[in-house]
Amino acid sequence: MNNQITRLDWSYNKLYNGCMLASVAHAIMVAHFPDIANEHSWDGINYSVQDSAGMRGTITFQRGFCVAAFRDDNSTRLEQELTKAQEYFDGAPNGLYQLAENEALQYLLDSVDGNTVPVITTAFWGHNDDFSTTDTIDSMLENGGILLERQLMPIDESFESWKDYYEMSETQMDLLHSIYARLIQNEYQTITLSKDEIEMIGAPDLNGIEASRESFNEIGIQLEA
Repeated sequence: MNNQITRLDWSYNKLYNGCMLASVAHAIMVAHFPDIANEHSWDGINYSVQDSAGMRGTITFQRGFCVAAFRDDNSTRLEQELTKAQEYFDGAPNGLYQLAENEALQYLLDSVDGNTVPVITTAFWGHNDDFSTTDTIDSMLENGGILLERQLMPIDESFESWKDYYEMSETQMDLLHSIYARLIQNEYQTITLSKDEIEMIGAPDLNGIEASRESFNEIGIQLEA
């Protein structure tokens, strides 16, 4: 690893809101595409995202502090001597690597020479509006960070991008806008989707509804019985 630190023009709120929007869109559309159930998930303060081509990552959000780590199974970095995960956090403020070690990196463990260790190909950290990585921006994106492409778009562009990605109907988009607005207005409120809103999901069967219910539950949203 080199000793450079690259500043990222991101903010905690922008990234968090983008991840929440991604999660709501996913929770709506997983009713139609059960094979994507593993693409977005929340476990407490940890948001995990992956594709079907070998990329995965987890971001930990904690009161304005953020740490994230990614692994791209196709990265040439895995063909070389593995860089210790801690080195991807060189230069991070005190305590942030410990947060990563206790949270985000626990989702990226693998066996190396008989030891279970976090195996990653890039990482970043941040606090409020101050985000950094030990990579160049291009290298960070090429080694897994590209998974956040839509989450980091301006919010209007992100809405449109998710619409195109999932081929969402206007009714589903109306639901997405409504739920997202309520989440961002007060993230601590209890949100329960009414039967009419559940109908807007357009699930083809009960299995679809249950898949949506599970994803919504992860972000604190309930479906009316």
